[in-house]
Amino acid sequence: MKIPLTWRKKALIIVDVQDWFIVDRNKYIIPKIEKIIKHIEYDLIVSTLAHNKKDSLWIKQIWWEEYLEENDHREKSIVKAIDSKKHIFIEKASRSAFKWDIFLKTILKEQDIKEVHIVWIESNDCVMATALESIDYWFFTFVIEEATETRTTEINHKYALDILRYLKLTNNSKFVWHDKIKFEII
Repeated sequence: MKIPLTWRKKALIIVDVQDWFIVDRNKYIIPKIEKIIKHIEYDLIVSTLAHNKKDSLWIKQIWWEEYLEENDHREKSIVKAIDSKKHIFIEKASRSAFKWDIFLKTILKEQDIKEVHIVWIESNDCVMATALESIDYWFFTFVIEEATETRTTEINHKYALDILRYLKLTNNSKFVWHDKIKFEII
């Protein structure tokens, strides 16, 4: 994995860290996230917890009735990996980590964070929404491709990465000043 190494203060956002998103096709990502946490110094790690409410649009419009319970079911090895790091858990009932109970933009600005790295689930949904909102809030934004996935289909993941690369929002995007960024290979 190529992790951008810049002079900016940075945060790692682990989108929807719950174990109920783990399926056979994506569980290989967990050790990669643990490796990032272990080897890269982040000024803040943010872990989001997805909750679906009984009166939400997730049910009314999308008919997604999963995960109604309030238990967070956090993936234990990731929780353990971030335990000794500066971290926060936030709840969300929307696609983007920047929405819901805690206004993440404010937290990151108060910590003087300038750069955001995004990992985990779903590349074609919540990861993409978080990345798009992150850059709209003026954070340098990198989805770490090797540490994001989907629980649905390989084609959904591929198309999501194609879009994110085109928008220059991944660690593997091709862009003009790319050669000026140093990367740590882990």
